[in-house]
Amino acid sequence: RMAGLSDEVRWRYDTSTLRWVMSGAAPLPIETARQFQDHFGPLLWNFYGATETGTVTLAGPRDHLTRPGTVGRALRGNDVRLLDDAGHDVGIGEIGELYVRNSMIIAGYHKNQDATSKSMKDGFFSVGDLARVDADGFYYMESRKHDMVISGGVNIYPREIEDHLHTHPAILDVAVVGVPDPEWGETLKAFVVLRPGHALTATEVADYCRTHLA
Repeated sequence: RMAGLSDEVRWRYDTSTLRWVMSGAAPLPIETARQFQDHFGPLLWNFYGATETGTVTLAGPRDHLTRPGTVGRALRGNDVRLLDDAGHDVGIGEIGELYVRNSMIIAGYHKNQDATSKSMKDGFFSVGDLARVDADGFYYMESRKHDMVISGGVNIYPREIEDHLHTHPAILDVAVVGVPDPEWGETLKAFVVLRPGHALTATEVADYCRTHLA
């Protein structure tokens, strides 16, 4: 919302004493991070974590510029593993379910041993997020495991589509979800919030995706 304000509104306020801004609790779109720092300067921090795990990774203002989309590197005291469905570690750049071990993870879910067992693996805990890591140890969140859409046997990550749609000049915010499809099992639906004074058709949204995404 702050990045979406008009220049006229922003210029009414002196933000020169603003030291830092922290983003957490939900995915930070790449375009939102870029726009925010363009307007307010290099002072945006972003962390990844969960109630069950505490803070796991941290990305600073420079990271948003040099590695768009990263949630940073693991903070001291965190051991992180990315595992496939068989429980094996995935390679650099490959997507896996993120498991973490630290001194802050919960002992288990209250009176729910089944949920605890499904979340724990060899002392590591997962809240069902999918991520990848680059060769320098920077992590990138791809989706939540239950948000992944399987259409015609292909795994589709709504986050990738949302990040792309955020770059459209007429789109303020967007959420992409999976919906039932009689032929493909699932297909995608985007819920779009337009910027004031802009218009956009469903066909134009689809064409914008079709020309830039696989």
